[in-house]
Amino acid sequence: MAKPVSISAKSISAAAKTSVTKAIGRHKAAFPQPDYRLGFIPPYWWCGFIVENADGKLTVGEAQTLAADVHSGIAAEVPSVKGAIPGAIFGGGHIICGFLPPPGIDLLEE
Repeated sequence: MAKPVSISAKSISAAAKTSVTKAIGRHKAAFPQPDYRLGFIPPYWWCGFIVENADGKLTVGEAQTLAADVHSGIAAEVPSVKGAIPGAIFGGGHIICGFLPPPGIDLLEE
């Protein structure tokens, strides 16, 4: 069976919204009042969500754990992203938690 070569922004967005909500609920100590935006960040179409971290209290370890938790939930709904590696990017009072699509997978906009 051939491997998939694309993922749908629509299907990943639906899975991501559910996964982010559940993951943030499980990590309430790090995110007492979460404010986040979900999106696809160019140029490599990093799939992630942006969390406000203006007070700088969220640690790299907590963000990485959250990114892995969210990725796991998305991969359960969209199996073609199971090979992605989750991660977190810090900058400007924000954190992007997410993942790059696995090698050979392109994002399709619907």
